[in-house]
Amino acid sequence: MADKKQNPVKYGEVIAKCWEDEAYKKRFIEDPETVLSEAGFVVEEGVTYKVIEQPKLVKYIVLPHANAKEGVQTIAKGFLNASENKDVVIPEGAEIRIIQNTEDMRYLILPASPKTLTEAELKMVAGGDSVKNATNVVNVGEVVNVTVEAEVHATTTTYLAEAEVAVAAVLVLI
Repeated sequence: MADKKQNPVKYGEVIAKCWEDEAYKKRFIEDPETVLSEAGFVVEEGVTYKVIEQPKLVKYIVLPHANAKEGVQTIAKGFLNASENKDVVIPEGAEIRIIQNTEDMRYLILPASPKTLTEAELKMVAGGDSVKNATNVVNVGEVVNVTVEAEVHATTTTYLAEAEVAVAAVLVLI
């Protein structure tokens, strides 16, 4: 029997495979429920999953469909903390987009492959100074077991993938 606690790991495996196999990625975007189920991800009944390809220099924060207040407060605190250290919280050309799951819709963020990112983009995706504060704030909802260690070590492509997957898992599995 599939275990929902394994969803972040299974989702990470799907992302990694999307980065390596364009046909698999296309299939995932078109039919996420089937791809997730085949990967061992526990898909919620009555819920539609929508894949959003995350462009370079864009970071998505997905709020849970219920109890969003805590997430919003944490996001605000993260931005306030970041602004105490510097005036520029979001680097020029970068965006942070906040979306919210609904009772019957879950958004799945598909990060850009680390193989296609420039050094500046790698720093942003890996949780560089300004974006790190934003990614740390999404640890709300059911999935909260993502460690900061993944973000700290996200200086190489391998760790970047792990950190991005961890962040993505937190972003969407709530």
